Amino acid sequence: MPVKKKATTKKVTKKATKVKTKKKVKVKKKSPAKKKQLIKKIPKKKVLKKVVKKVVKKIVTPKAPKIKKVIVPQEFKAGENIVYPTHGVGRILTIDKFQYDLVEEQLYVIQFFQDKLTIRVPFAKAKLIGLRNITSKPSMTRTLSVLKQKPKIKKAMWSRRAQEYDQKINSGDIKLLSEVVRDLFRKDDQTEQSYSERQMFQVAFERYTREFAISSSLKFEEASTKILEILNKR
Repeated sequence: MPVKKKATTKKVTKKATKVKTKKKVKVKKKSPAKKKQLIKKIPKKKVLKKVVKKVVKKIVTPKAPKIKKVIVPQEFKAGENIVYPTHGVGRILTIDKFQYDLVEEQLYVIQFFQDKLTIRVPFAKAKLIGLRNITSKPSMTRTLSVLKQKPKIKKAMWSRRAQEYDQKINSGDIKLLSEVVRDLFRKDDQTEQSYSERQMFQVAFERYTREFAISSSLKFEEASTKILEILNKR
């Protein structure tokens, strides 16, 4: 019996040693030289390039919207006198540009000295508004013959006549304007006018006189005295 026990102990020790040796082989550490070789094999630059390309594709700046320019021929120059139907005689100070809703337009900057008013008119709307040049001297002298005529006063109510006069004043037609001056003028010895009649006459007289002065190369005071002389002689 004691002989058998010794044999078993020897076999167990041999197996244990074999297992230990196997475990030691598995846990072997890699040398630092081999680690460097493995790190070199990983293509880091290629990975970075791919990432950069993807970022560039995502961050694309949008194109700026195009501004549409409205091109209309220029009819008037800066410093030129013109007639605006609803405001009378004015002067173009400058030519300016204006941008709105991606549209760019050129416009006239007009000043009216009698009203101390400055307005801006786009080139495209100048014809629609009725912006025009000062009446020539020959055409202006023909309108003086209208002032020499007798006034034509209708028997209608003043409110109705006032609407007709107002339309003529704001029409921009120099002949129609001269008719209002002729019909609303009153001499000192004639019947008195209402406040609205006198006010309407002053507007028509001032607009007509200013245009007459510019076309005849006269001062406003000289032109007004000449027109009043014609009106008083009829």
